[in-house]
Amino acid sequence: MTTFDARRGWGTVTDSAGAEFEFHATAIVDGSRRIDPGTNVGFAIVPGHRGRYEARELTVLSGPAGPSGPAGPSGEGSASHHEPA
Repeated sequence: MTTFDARRGWGTVTDSAGAEFEFHATAIVDGSRRIDPGTNVGFAIVPGHRGRYEARELTVLSGPAGPSGPAGPSGEGSASHHEPA
């Protein structure tokens, strides 16, 4: 699941295990500074502020999942990620 508040420039992504990570608009690789809620993204997890991990290097894998999309009727897509090296 991807959420994003364009006014604040912050969002969250959820990996396939259900862990949630925050990201800033500057972490979006294509420079768009915006990701629509529910968009499936790939991302890297890196150590962040206050001992928490955050998502970086976000890349769009597919647009928001609709009723006939891969996520089913809820419209909530899962995000994938790459573990830090």
